[in-house]
Amino acid sequence: MVRYEFKLPDIGEGLHEAEIVRWFVHEGEKVTIDQPIAEIQTDKATVEISTPVAGKIIALAGPEGEVVKVGEPLIIVDMQEKMEAVAPVAPQEAAEQPTSSELAPHRKKHVIAAPSVRKRAREMGILIEEVKGTGEGGRVVVADLERYATERAAAAVAPALEVIEPTVSPPKQTEERLPMRGLRKKIAEKMVKSAYTAPHVTGMDEVDVTTLVDIRTSLMNQLSIKLTYLPFVIKAVTRALKEHPLFNATLDEETNEIVLKKEYHIGIATATKEGLVVPVIRHADQKSIRELAEELAELTGKAHCHTLRVDELQGSTFTITSTGAKGGWFATPIINYPEVAILGVHAIKRKPVVIGEEIVIRDMMGISLTFDHRVIDGEPAGRFMAAVASVLEKPEQLLLDVR
Repeated sequence: MVRYEFKLPDIGEGLHEAEIVRWFVHEGEKVTIDQPIAEIQTDKATVEISTPVAGKIIALAGPEGEVVKVGEPLIIVDMQEKMEAVAPVAPQEAAEQPTSSELAPHRKKHVIAAPSVRKRAREMGILIEEVKGTGEGGRVVVADLERYATERAAAAVAPALEVIEPTVSPPKQTEERLPMRGLRKKIAEKMVKSAYTAPHVTGMDEVDVTTLVDIRTSLMNQLSIKLTYLPFVIKAVTRALKEHPLFNATLDEETNEIVLKKEYHIGIATATKEGLVVPVIRHADQKSIRELAEELAELTGKAHCHTLRVDELQGSTFTITSTGAKGGWFATPIINYPEVAILGVHAIKRKPVVIGEEIVIRDMMGISLTFDHRVIDGEPAGRFMAAVASVLEKPEQLLLDVR
């Protein structure tokens, strides 16, 4: 026996361990080179892992939900067990061979499908091995799942009218338990580390964005994609970060040093069905409102389809989180550790405001700045918020950045 230990590789900067979300293979199964074997969850993303060798699997790292450290064996393969063609069966032996239908329960069909499609299949209660793929090379896509579900529902309804049996209602379920796995588990771990490592303080204010609302409305018809307020917020934040570099930093706890970042990579907290992810817009200070809007649309789409690359989730120097148009007026965001601050932007509401001696109706936005009190004090936090508010209240200032 020639044993090959395929160890969990370091697929991203700073990766130490990953959770096994789903196995695509089992012990005793023969695999080919580059065959997907598992779906794993890192601190940043869900990744599909393929085997670099062919042979027979003799051991797996553990059950789904197991955490494996980088450098530890993920699978062990007997490389002497090659994937060979099945020898022809002699005529007198053919009758003794089990049929394909008899073998079906014992064989696991290899299916080509993206991790997001496999997750969707689980959500729909579909065994993906039963679905015929129409994508390239027989790949199963979401449309195949929907077609399969429709056909299954139609087949179930057809004989339903023949006999009506009295049924006994099952006992009422009083609770349901959901395993804390995958992305949800990683979010929980990161939030706990941030909350219990950095002393959080949150400052709140409201900003008059009446002019910004008018400018965005006038620009919306000029772009082929949805224009939100976030590109303007990003521009306001990058200008404020240049004026207040202490906010574009991390704290190196081993050397007891504040590390000021000289580049401006803005993380955008994005809510997905599985949980919160933070795709990163790199060099945000060098991009126009149009470019930021286009990149936001692309990254948000990838986040919801679970197709973000690991490098698109790394390297942020400051994070912005938005509760959206239907969110609350204020919140207390948790810092995207090891960054030292995070800005929350909230709903825009029309409110009466005193300007001079008059009461007028204006479009007002709530903002919240949470900062690490080990690094930042209340007074500079107030000045940072004022710098952000200044640009949002008078967005025409952004014209000064146009080259």
